[in-house]
Amino acid sequence: DHQNFALYDDALPVLAELRRHRLAIGLISNGQRDLVAFATHHALDVDVAIGSKAHGRSKPHRSIFETALVALAVEPAQAAMVGDSYEDDIAGARALGMRAILLDRDGIHPREPDRILDLAALPAALGLAPTA
Repeated sequence: DHQNFALYDDALPVLAELRRHRLAIGLISNGQRDLVAFATHHALDVDVAIGSKAHGRSKPHRSIFETALVALAVEPAQAAMVGDSYEDDIAGARALGMRAILLDRDGIHPREPDRILDLAALPAALGLAPTA
């Protein structure tokens, strides 16, 4: 049930900041929940939401990333994947030629060069100037 999954406090403000920069935003997940219902319930401002249950393949399989890229009308080199699983998110995205930023909230991958410790650091990691 999507109501049982809380969002981190930084999620909605960072999504709003990315929107101010007019970025297209996709959400992909390996969870078993209905991702569209989850995004709607939490008022996540995303252009596309693709869950592995509905899609039929899980990250790091390339097809789930490719489906999101096609839906967003962007090439892999124009996209950045942000995720907390090195194997599923980072390796999967990099295999397609996407930039991948590891969300390392617990600081367990200190040697990963492209990582952030919380979502608040994402706009700067993407090279976006503050808009607020």
